[in-house]
Amino acid sequence: MSLEKCSNLDHRVLEAARDYRYLLDRGYPRKPSLDLVVSRYILSRVERSLLLRCVHDSAYSLKILRSSISSNEIRGIPLIIDLLNVCTTIIAFLEGECLYLCDDGFVRDLGGSRYWRGKKGRVAEALRLITDHLTLLMPRKIYLVIDRKAPMSLSILAHAEDMMKKTLSADVNGVVDNKADRRIIDLERSVVSEGGAVATSDAVILERVSRAYDLAGKIVTDKDQPRVNRSIYDLFHRNP
Repeated sequence: MSLEKCSNLDHRVLEAARDYRYLLDRGYPRKPSLDLVVSRYILSRVERSLLLRCVHDSAYSLKILRSSISSNEIRGIPLIIDLLNVCTTIIAFLEGECLYLCDDGFVRDLGGSRYWRGKKGRVAEALRLITDHLTLLMPRKIYLVIDRKAPMSLSILAHAEDMMKKTLSADVNGVVDNKADRRIIDLERSVVSEGGAVATSDAVILERVSRAYDLAGKIVTDKDQPRVNRSIYDLFHRNP
């Protein structure tokens, strides 16, 4: 996908995002609110997905912005990585897909798991980028959490563990669970006293943890910052 296509959002989409946030802030349910603005502004399926993944109510957005930590804060702490979530965004980047800086300050793709299904080469590339980045951050302990039901999950985890244990000085632990999101939240609670953090862009997880790091977002912006569209973020956080 071209950089020009990724960097431009139609004014209609931004107006829809503003109206959608307005409805959410007033307590209207998410799905009916989204359906309303999609119908009003005649949004495409991709544009609908953009609003769904990148626009939240103001209270949520502020909470996540406040819980987000910088790269400098990772050194010496436990880091819990939502492995498929992080890999998916990086693979979308490697595949040339559009990425967006959302209203909560986290970078997201719009395609989800379709980017990595069956793409072992891309998975390996993503894991190498993650490992290289963690080499610089130097967390003390790493939990790699993956959903047992996801395709390729066991092979991805085995590859990640092998690569990181050979490269990093951190204690690396692979965790497989039928409910990975719940396991991540529970793990974060067990390490919160040690300053631990979670690496994910999953909104459900972010809402329930104290400290979060946008691992995938940091990697892709370090590699190619113009590839990340800031329009949604700037719409709600632009200086007056």
